[in-house]
Amino acid sequence: MATIQKIGKRWRARVRKQGFPAVSEMFDTKARAQEWASKVESDMRALKFQDERIISDLTLGTLIDRYTEEIGAKKPFGKNKTAVLASLKTALGDVLLPNLTSDRLVNYIAMRSTGTAERPGAGGVTIAIDLTYLGGVLKTAKQLWRLPVNLDAVAAARANMDYLGLSTRSEERQRRPTLGEIESLCAHFDAKKRQRVPMSELIHFAIGTAMRIGEIIRLKWSDLNESDRTIIIRDRKHPRAKKGNDQEVPLLGNTFEIAKRQPKKDGEPRIFPVTNGTVSTIFPRACNALEIEDLCFHDLRHEGVSRLFEQGYSIEQVALVSGHKDWKMLARYTQIRAKDLHR
Repeated sequence: MATIQKIGKRWRARVRKQGFPAVSEMFDTKARAQEWASKVESDMRALKFQDERIISDLTLGTLIDRYTEEIGAKKPFGKNKTAVLASLKTALGDVLLPNLTSDRLVNYIAMRSTGTAERPGAGGVTIAIDLTYLGGVLKTAKQLWRLPVNLDAVAAARANMDYLGLSTRSEERQRRPTLGEIESLCAHFDAKKRQRVPMSELIHFAIGTAMRIGEIIRLKWSDLNESDRTIIIRDRKHPRAKKGNDQEVPLLGNTFEIAKRQPKKDGEPRIFPVTNGTVSTIFPRACNALEIEDLCFHDLRHEGVSRLFEQGYSIEQVALVSGHKDWKMLARYTQIRAKDLHR
């Protein structure tokens, strides 16, 4: 409840309510003191009141720890988000929340973009992701935990990235492997008799299904539908849902046969029991040996999606295979040229 008390020639308004810190202000008139007290009481009832003194001794590191423990337990973070939060805690963890201003974040951006001798500077897209995850932590603190953090600081810092020469838009890769490059890579891997990873099979499977390598190596025999020639991709990449985004996709062309001829091993539920790290090491090593420039395994997904359009599949059919939720993202795979429009 509020109390109004005259102190000398001025009036002091004090509000005390269970669950909130006691607050008080001095005013020249009793009317203004009563008006302020009514407003504070109303905000407290509506859970809108926020006293900045609550966060005066809280650091960003403490906030990140709480976010990880409470939010991460309900919606597990991916590897990238986990790494970014850890990096933010290292760089800004000791900053008190009232001091987490746009100027402080601009300094962080400058530091991240410059880098060190041991660690090269990050690009605009990477830093923008940092700010996105930081904004998520602060938004949770403000809306869920009712802490008076400054959300505008992140937006203001992001706006300054243009002035620092940092673009927040990623460059779209257009690299597609040639048939000769695909044949050379497969021949290179097939010639290595001691190599246990079926790289040539993985290459053709990746192109035929347009799957990411992480999706391929998680495929299980139990999710293969032989009668329908389909398979379920568990927890497929999604802009919002990290878990439970399962999708049934067709195994087109010879990809069903590729899957079927993989050897089954006792106690191994996966069709391709390899690791992402192994493929990401072996593939570029082969490209270097064959002098194939600027080609990564993920470009095979680009090749696969492009081939689907070239075979005449509609955009909604391609999206079913590729898993794209935003059909606009598929526009770059069509690669329509002006000269192709002549009838």
